[in-house]
Amino acid sequence: MMLAIVSPRIELAAVTTSAGNQTPEKALNNAIQMLTLMKHEEIPVASGNQTPLLRPLRTAGNVHGKSGLDGAELPEPDFESQKMPAIELMAKTVRESDEKITLVVTGPMTNAALFLRVYPELTD
Repeated sequence: MMLAIVSPRIELAAVTTSAGNQTPEKALNNAIQMLTLMKHEEIPVASGNQTPLLRPLRTAGNVHGKSGLDGAELPEPDFESQKMPAIELMAKTVRESDEKITLVVTGPMTNAALFLRVYPELTD
């Protein structure tokens, strides 16, 4: 996410999080903290599915620490997430864009899978 923010070739239109290496709540908080650190509070963030689609949630606190980003000193979030599910934010972002949107998945594919299933008309 940080690389996308600083790249002049990428416009980060939205961020969604899901259960994966940590709980959904911690993943969401981490994304908001990263955007706060980078001073990009204008980028909307939404939480996705609370569990994986095909198996129980297994977090990796032993690898990534209790927060999911242990070791990093991050500021307290100074904005809140969107009050819509991740796939709704994804659909809104695609619908409102005048340009083609490229979906980049850097973690679990749950949000992408649900988005493609619920909104096939928004894909090409």
